[in-house]
Amino acid sequence: MADVQKNFLDFHEKIKLDDENQILREKRDAVLDVLKAHISDEAKAYTTFLHGSYSMGTGIKPIDGDYDIDIGIRFSINKKDYEDPTIPKKWVYDAVNGHTKSVEFKNSCIKVQYQKNGEPIYHVDLSVYANENDDGKMYLAKGKLNSSIENKFWEVSNPPELKEKINDRFTDENDRKQLKRCIRYLKRWKDLKFSSEGNVAPTGIALTVATYDYLTVSYTSDAFTNTRTYNDLEALKGMVEKMLNNFRTVYDEDEGKLVERFVVTMPIEPYNDLFEKMSNNNMAEFKNKLSTLKEKLEKAYDEIDPVVACEHLNKAFGDDFVIPEKTENAVHKRQAVTGNLEGA
Repeated sequence: MADVQKNFLDFHEKIKLDDENQILREKRDAVLDVLKAHISDEAKAYTTFLHGSYSMGTGIKPIDGDYDIDIGIRFSINKKDYEDPTIPKKWVYDAVNGHTKSVEFKNSCIKVQYQKNGEPIYHVDLSVYANENDDGKMYLAKGKLNSSIENKFWEVSNPPELKEKINDRFTDENDRKQLKRCIRYLKRWKDLKFSSEGNVAPTGIALTVATYDYLTVSYTSDAFTNTRTYNDLEALKGMVEKMLNNFRTVYDEDEGKLVERFVVTMPIEPYNDLFEKMSNNNMAEFKNKLSTLKEKLEKAYDEIDPVVACEHLNKAFGDDFVIPEKTENAVHKRQAVTGNLEGA
């Protein structure tokens, strides 16, 4: 196996979204200032918190250039006093509407889009929560203004708890870093290989929890220096293999046939299947592409020449996974090994 850990780390540096991204912080603060200045007198007291990949430290730079940040607006209200959850969502929408040319009332959030020359460059998603409920749980407001009654509801949700759960997966800080790197690798693979339209692609949170479920940390230890050398290729390869091994054949009553499904359950309430919105056809495509990823990872793993290994990884993860230049030393080493094998 070629040593490509440095290449993985270089790739990670290229794709990761800095948790201290100044422009995103500025957009976040600008939106929150507008919200504070213009929110209706009818609105109840609220607090805010960051959530999503930016908050968890698993964000990546978007290929399409449209950066995002997620903010929770936690109102001191009881959901039973607001059977229509779009009422508190409208408090937020009315306050920030007009801050940019595009403010959208979406099913799960209020989306504030920033543009440059007509092209999206940043957006801030404001999710609305009821935080003073009889059961002590926090609930997310779902639905649009024109949604039917059955599509307007409160859903139990606690992003800070999910963040804590992900961060507590491993006790060692460097193990956690490998976890977050592998999440980012899968997200970039997803952005390269799937359309962003509809439910064709697995969601970022689905891949995050899949990594949480199936990653086994990979490293070698040096007893003399008491240090660890991590192996992201081995960890990622093993995780993808486990994911593929956990596809299950089930009977789909609507289609009247057996289909293969991959199920990843949210580790906190509402414990929903994070892949449930993918159609059976989309799920089959997901498995095919995951199998192709596995093949490329295996070829890289079995390769002794780091240049050739990186060529396989470049095909999986795109041009940000740089293929190093061939060196005379590496070519001679490969020829020597090949010659030994042929003469064996």
